[in-house]
Amino acid sequence: MRSGKIRNAAAAVLATTLAVSVVGCASGSGESSASGEELEMWTFLDPNSPDDPRGAALNSIVESYNEQTDGPTVTVRSINYAKLDAEVIKATASGQGPDILNVYSNQLPMHVAAQTVQPMTEYAEPVLSEMGDDFLFPVDGVTFDGEIMAMPWEIRAWLLWYREDMLEEAGVEVPQTLDELGDAAAALSETGVTGLGVGFSNAGLGADFMEKFIPFTWGNGGDILVDGEAVFDDEAGVETMNTFIEWHDQGAFGDEVLSMGADEVINGVKAGTIAMAIEGSFRVAAARAGDGVGDNLQTAPMPSSDAAQPLQTPIAGQTLTIGANATDTDAAWDFIEYYTSAQSQEEFAAAGVLPVLSTVYESEAVTSLPNADELNSWLDYIRDYGRPNPVSENFSELSDSLVTGAQQVVFQGQDPAATLERVAEEYNAQ
Repeated sequence: MRSGKIRNAAAAVLATTLAVSVVGCASGSGESSASGEELEMWTFLDPNSPDDPRGAALNSIVESYNEQTDGPTVTVRSINYAKLDAEVIKATASGQGPDILNVYSNQLPMHVAAQTVQPMTEYAEPVLSEMGDDFLFPVDGVTFDGEIMAMPWEIRAWLLWYREDMLEEAGVEVPQTLDELGDAAAALSETGVTGLGVGFSNAGLGADFMEKFIPFTWGNGGDILVDGEAVFDDEAGVETMNTFIEWHDQGAFGDEVLSMGADEVINGVKAGTIAMAIEGSFRVAAARAGDGVGDNLQTAPMPSSDAAQPLQTPIAGQTLTIGANATDTDAAWDFIEYYTSAQSQEEFAAAGVLPVLSTVYESEAVTSLPNADELNSWLDYIRDYGRPNPVSENFSELSDSLVTGAQQVVFQGQDPAATLERVAEEYNAQ
């Protein structure tokens, strides 16, 4: 892992966080696991959300765990995903961090460097060894200096989302190449919507833009990081920026995307103001829950310049970790093992989340789901075209800098080569 500084994140003073007590659990009282009565889990998911099926799955799993455990029960604190990491770093530094922390795999290097999580090798290694090839997530991605630092509980693909009803009404075919994607989006924009939603705002640390920049640059033959050094300031990166310039010029999207992050893009797809987007498999179910959406939202692998094969999809996912301030690590692991069990994985599959256990896809609980074929198609895409997502302890800063550079290139006419060179140099100088 590349060494670097954790700037801003650890020092950020955030707005209030929303403490959510899971139905059936004791309310969050601030008691630590040292009391032997309660563990606190911090996550971006809201167990009481009426809009996100993943929150309902979390609620059910925590309730079930608390009903069967003879040890400490678990309560949940839900914090917005864009604020969670910095809030944890701040709390841990004062000894008030969580017992169990949900960490997105892209952010795990930052937490390892900030020492907000502790190794779980003694617990995880025997379990992962027994699982063998049944475990789909690359364990190397959560291993640092020989220590397993997190247990993945989902795996995800990035997909072309399209509102089938909107395409049909406009007489537009599902695009099979990137050129066709730009043309289709421009045609859809003529109907008064955003043809292709791409988040160009700094909301969510620029993650929505980064999630396109990475696979597009791969498709152009480039890379993002090599041995921790930024290398996207080459012809491949410039070609990616030129694609966004061309799409903007032809009307695939307008300046409205400057105020969009991932949440705004998802909401636009739900509301019917965005016809297409490139987003993750993990949010499809929540988007379909929107009024009048349902099966009108369809997905396909991300198109490339070649209709015969799609772009590679980054492999990433959510994980559970043991917080640095946890005192009862046995109890924390007991919950993590339950959360990543086949039974829990089946509940997340019903919420549209891709399980990390291959045998779960063959279980009756999953094969009987109405979206079983779709889940398997996403898994096949990962198996055939998946590639580990580039990560570093300063990944959030990198994505924030890249989206700022993209704003300057696509909307202000700055030179893409010079802009990418500057962003890369600033990153490498850390």
